[in-house]
Amino acid sequence: MKYHPEEVLFSPTTDCNLRCGHCAVSRSKRTLPVQPAVKFLRRCKNIGIKKVGFTGGEPFLAADFLCALVKASIKGKMLFDRITTNGVWYKDRPALERALDRLYKCGYDGSFSVSVDAFHRQDLKKVAAFIRSVTAIWARADAVSIIYAGCSREGETRAKLKKLSRLLKASLSGLSGPYPYIKNKDIFIKIHRIEITPVGRASKLIDPWDGRWFKEDHCKGPGNIFYILPDGSVKPCCGYATDSKELTIGNILCDTPQRILANARKNRFVSTIFGAGGLSYIRKRAQSMGVKFPSKTSNNCYFCHYITTELSKPLLSSLLVK
Repeated sequence: MKYHPEEVLFSPTTDCNLRCGHCAVSRSKRTLPVQPAVKFLRRCKNIGIKKVGFTGGEPFLAADFLCALVKASIKGKMLFDRITTNGVWYKDRPALERALDRLYKCGYDGSFSVSVDAFHRQDLKKVAAFIRSVTAIWARADAVSIIYAGCSREGETRAKLKKLSRLLKASLSGLSGPYPYIKNKDIFIKIHRIEITPVGRASKLIDPWDGRWFKEDHCKGPGNIFYILPDGSVKPCCGYATDSKELTIGNILCDTPQRILANARKNRFVSTIFGAGGLSYIRKRAQSMGVKFPSKTSNNCYFCHYITTELSKPLLSSLLVK
């Protein structure tokens, strides 16, 4: 099996100050308990995991969790990946600087990814203020990157990115190429596009059945992590099918990292999609058994969501590697 987690990605809360039209996250103010998370993180080094990241919801709405886990990560000599944020969670400028200064003093030296696109209805002036504050406090031109969800509304996204660059008194370059960025003498912001997966609220935005089958990568893209949700449950990826029970491989409230790895190897769905067969094995086996899909999809996350929600459990079980 090709599942060898390289990062612990914490989603400490699914609470958020925004309600974006494409978001598939179920809202809750529940927050992952700090002490079990710290204990689990310490043990992750025993299986070779050295990287930590944070997502949500809006992770800054769980600031105490962030700071506690940052301190634990530093004590364990682990590396930071990124904090994914909408950049507008704060009330005012003093609140922003207090929160960032606190995180800086805790020792966080990773990066920040801000979501800016047609779906995030932020005040771009607040996004610009967030970027300036992060750049100043961490004294790093490249401390912030931008992630945007790509689909048919990319014209609106481009307009927002152009407006943001003007607010930052910076230039926007390469938007039609593979490596776009926003730059001035103080900042260098890389811009990354992610393919939107039409599940939940996003199900009406684009037709997922685009006539091409996905390229098999054994879920390497969103996978090979411990993705930890606010209830402590652990998934092997941060894709769009993580609500599915088929992708649950343990819970940090009662399982060690070693036990969760063992669970993953015993989990027939996880061992199939991360193994020699992959999602392609399930697709081909389903077709050989007469299952008719609406068309072909190039989005493997969508296909994973589809088979775990639209196929019966007995049928899905019969499609897995034994």
